[in-house]
Amino acid sequence: MNHGTLRIITVRPQMRCYRRPYLLPLLLALGLSSTICTTTFAGEVALLSIGPRVGFGEKAPLMGKEQLYYFHLHDIAALIKLPWSWPIGESTWSLDTRLIASAGLLTGANESSLMITTVPVLALSGWKELVTFDTGMGAGFFTNHEFGMQDFGGPVQIIATMGARVNPIAHAYAGVRVQHFSDAGLYGPSSLGVDMYIAELGYKF
Repeated sequence: MNHGTLRIITVRPQMRCYRRPYLLPLLLALGLSSTICTTTFAGEVALLSIGPRVGFGEKAPLMGKEQLYYFHLHDIAALIKLPWSWPIGESTWSLDTRLIASAGLLTGANESSLMITTVPVLALSGWKELVTFDTGMGAGFFTNHEFGMQDFGGPVQIIATMGARVNPIAHAYAGVRVQHFSDAGLYGPSSLGVDMYIAELGYKF
């Protein structure tokens, strides 16, 4: 009598490995901002101003997709003069390079995140810096990237900004700014950034 051999076949669930090669551009963006900040300290730099900022994000953004929630921002921003500058002809206007470094809190959908940003900008100043316009792009790090159903995609984000400020009196400034936090789709199609409309006020050195 033949006895059959009982085989027990164990089926192991296949684990999918989600790789994120698109993290590399984000890390490169952060590294570029850090490199610019580090290398410029070898030249002539100066702390131009420092002060608080307050911002809010509407559901209908200026630069990104429609957002799911209203966001609020509270941070401290320092403006650092970088070595490169160019006068514009014989006028009182000039172009120069600067770095905006900030740290603060972003809240939305009853969630919050600490954030740190470094954004190199190109600034156009006139009338002995009575008025300044700037625009630039850098990177930011967020301790939390999930706000309810809205997911930024990851902790490292690309920061795009443009702003204007006035220096009406000595050692004081006021300004407005639009700032966009986004991964530019690099974390995937489901990620969604946020636009912030920011008011600035602080001390000018």
